[in-house]
Amino acid sequence: MAEPDELRAQLAALAPSLGKAQRQVARAMLEDFDAIAYLPAADLAERADVHTATVVRLAQRLGFAGYPDLQRSLRSTLSKYPHFLKELASDPEPDNSAAMFDAVLAQTRRNLEHLTRTVSPAILADAAEALTRARQVLLLGLGVAAPVAAHLGSSLRLLGIAADQPADPVATAQQLGLLAPEDLVIAIDFHRYYRATADAAAAAAATGAKVIALTDSEVSPLTTSAQLALIAPSDSPTPRTSLTPALTVVETLIAMTARADHIRAEDAMQRVDASYSAMNVFAHE
Repeated sequence: MAEPDELRAQLAALAPSLGKAQRQVARAMLEDFDAIAYLPAADLAERADVHTATVVRLAQRLGFAGYPDLQRSLRSTLSKYPHFLKELASDPEPDNSAAMFDAVLAQTRRNLEHLTRTVSPAILADAAEALTRARQVLLLGLGVAAPVAAHLGSSLRLLGIAADQPADPVATAQQLGLLAPEDLVIAIDFHRYYRATADAAAAAAATGAKVIALTDSEVSPLTTSAQLALIAPSDSPTPRTSLTPALTVVETLIAMTARADHIRAEDAMQRVDASYSAMNVFAHE
């Protein structure tokens, strides 16, 4: 496990023995240390104006198998809270709502732009096809990932696809025990990652069911169990995770899945709408 202060000390100790290119990487790391946990090796290399291999070699000199191993270790220790509270305390205009609004919008734009590089139409098409073929879909998502899973599950049911989100560990164990190879599991989690979600995804993969990960990094523990990974950046100027990119992925998946089997989707939506009316669900009806 890599503690940020320990890595800073290691980089400082190694600096005199580093070549020019690796010193540039070390400097880029130290200038924005928290970003290392999220930044792809290619992006860090671009910041440092070096080859990606230089980033990997520096990670190895720090004692890691490679850059992803460094990230995985670092992400397990990082919390956004201290950094956010420090910024909050030093903000000369803490009530500047316009500036904060601009900061959130700017980060959202960066996240969505990054999303175009981490998730391709081909990957989304593969995920939509898996949803269309699945006998049933099991959704795993705790904490901040829970509303993403809930939105996806509700939308899938509207399309006539059996989808369930276990409410507790007992229900999760029951669902995992009943999985079959024709089932699909979608595991959703973002920094700092729940052990229970990663363990459940691994258990699902062991049954032979297909696992799709919706997460925010290639080094997320969910990717080790997934046959398909949808990487949605989650950076935020707040102490919490931004869900906008993940929800964008979900919205796209729903649209593509509906079109992939439009007959089933149309029939299901009509039946659900009739049930809404019969149950007098909406206040205006």
